[in-house]
Amino acid sequence: MSVYVKPNKTPIWLGKIVNYEYWPIWLFYIPIGLYITYLAIKARSVTFFTSVNPCIKDSGIIRYSKFGVLAHISEAYKAHGILVKLGDHLDDVHNEFSFPVIAKPDMGERGKGVSLIHDIETLKIYASQIKQDFIIQSYCDFPNEAAIFYVRKPSEKSGKITSFTTKEFLCVIGDGHQNIKQLMSLTFRAKLQIRRQADEFLSKIPCKGEIVKIEAIGNHNRGTRFINSNHLISKEIVDVFDAISKNIPGFYYGRYDLKFKSLEDLKLGINFKIVELNGINSEPVHIYDQSTGLLNAYRDFFRHMNYMYEISEENKKNGVQRTNSFEFWKDIFFPKFN
Repeated sequence: MSVYVKPNKTPIWLGKIVNYEYWPIWLFYIPIGLYITYLAIKARSVTFFTSVNPCIKDSGIIRYSKFGVLAHISEAYKAHGILVKLGDHLDDVHNEFSFPVIAKPDMGERGKGVSLIHDIETLKIYASQIKQDFIIQSYCDFPNEAAIFYVRKPSEKSGKITSFTTKEFLCVIGDGHQNIKQLMSLTFRAKLQIRRQADEFLSKIPCKGEIVKIEAIGNHNRGTRFINSNHLISKEIVDVFDAISKNIPGFYYGRYDLKFKSLEDLKLGINFKIVELNGINSEPVHIYDQSTGLLNAYRDFFRHMNYMYEISEENKKNGVQRTNSFEFWKDIFFPKFN
């Protein structure tokens, strides 16, 4: 006999206040913005951060090509991908990939526009709607997903991993009685995603014990839970990503998003694929695990901003030029004029 569990009655507005991971980005970033302002004054440069990663446009703060960054990484360590320019034909995609594939904007952030595509017709619809260059990547079916933050000062022989975040995809477990919509209403995190699902999907009743994955994309805005897994950082994993990072000339600070088969294989540097490498717009996303706590989250974020400052100062002394303030802000607010 199935036991009926009552839906979570927490109002969405209250849940978003209590759980800081759901705060509006502008609100969460107020203390961070103040700290970056302090660092800019200290560096005597509004654009001090643009000298952190010389290999990436403006060190990877905004409007940089994700495909261009991935090009620096050996094929052995990344998911196979191609860049599709706006207006390109897609008829030859079958020669490059087997479906499903991942499609994502070449310039994007926070998982916006990322889709799992199952056939060529859906891909063509995606291309017509996105209206910008985008990346097609082979879908990697490794069961685990992680975000690894890497930092190295130019004067250091070896870098370090400063954040290790694993991801828990949004799922429900069937009880043989309730439909998917009812099961999703049992938890606040899942309830937020109900409106994104098709009615036909929501009406299905999973068998008892059946695990139904709601989202195949590991993004926070699709209900994925970020888990603080800093305890998993080991010398072996640091060595793997240190070797990869030092083979990218001019890369010192950023976050790898990857899928991997097992922690043991990751330590050996096998059976994992990097799907994205982000620059200074990266966040140490373990902070969004509520168990980290708000004060610790800000402490860790400030620590990463300080790493960014120290790297930028070292690179400046080594002759790396910072982007002119006028040119930087013109590119931010008037990109079409560049």
